[in-house]
Amino acid sequence: MTPFVLENEAGLRLRGLDFGATLTSLSLPVGGERREVLLGCADEDYPLQQVWLGAVAGRFANRIGNAELVRDGQRWPLDANQPPHCLHGGRDGFHRRRWQQVEQGADSVRLSLLSPAGDQGFPGQLRVTLEYRLEGQDLVIDFDATSDAPTPVSLTSHAYFNLDGDGPEGDVRQHAITLRADHFLPTDASGLPLAISPVEGPFDLRAERLIGQAWLSHSQQMQAKGYDHAYLLHGADRFSKFGQAWAARVLSADRQLAMEVYTNQPSLQFYSGNWLANTPDRTGRSHRDHAGFCLEAQQLPDSPNRPELGDPWLLPGQRYHHQTRYRFIPAR
Repeated sequence: MTPFVLENEAGLRLRGLDFGATLTSLSLPVGGERREVLLGCADEDYPLQQVWLGAVAGRFANRIGNAELVRDGQRWPLDANQPPHCLHGGRDGFHRRRWQQVEQGADSVRLSLLSPAGDQGFPGQLRVTLEYRLEGQDLVIDFDATSDAPTPVSLTSHAYFNLDGDGPEGDVRQHAITLRADHFLPTDASGLPLAISPVEGPFDLRAERLIGQAWLSHSQQMQAKGYDHAYLLHGADRFSKFGQAWAARVLSADRQLAMEVYTNQPSLQFYSGNWLANTPDRTGRSHRDHAGFCLEAQQLPDSPNRPELGDPWLLPGQRYHHQTRYRFIPAR
């Protein structure tokens, strides 16, 4: 595994690995001290952990029902790594690949990956380029991909954030979140989405509320041990211009740091770190459940076989482009 380190004049410092294009650390000055805002572990533990800690999820993030693709009378069985479904592209998905480092500057790095036809069962040869950039207070994640045959594509960063820092007692349920979405996807017991539904109760995040407010008061939360749901972003096309409006905003428990998320993707998967227990941390101990949260910009889960959830199929001659910005705003 080969590391890379980026830093910019605003004080953002990013570290990652070519293994899984994994982000291992992101720190910045807050209140006169440097604060680590990403969960991580020792480099040698990344191939062993099972929660996609900081890695790229692909070729298709989230779940594909019954680990099968169906299109134009053809069927492709996929790796059922979360039986009976395919999760985050399969057990040997992009999170377990050695990405090639193409170019690096002081504040940016470009990585590439060639995914052959049949990779984890997916059709088509997929060429992916990924750039991590630090721009002012922003971490920018920029994906491009092309394919020589129709294939569904949804790439995302599975970074876990804790805006209070990554101490052993970390728990993000005292963070405050706002998420600009009128609809979300409830799930069945296996995590597969049901029908698009209006936000309600603790799933209505349009006004700021603590992540842990009314915790496990909804049947969907009880089933998932917290939040693990896709939110449909209204006006996603305007987010592609950036600067118009953020899709989500999270405020640290100590109210010293805010993070805004901008994306051109149609949904954000909000995950409250419900299954982090026993995942190694940087000190050799273990993370606890809810030690970090994820806001994963992506296509809607299970959409390759469900047109009502969108069309994530990339065709020959088309370009997949995903850009997400995480903007960090320290208190003044």
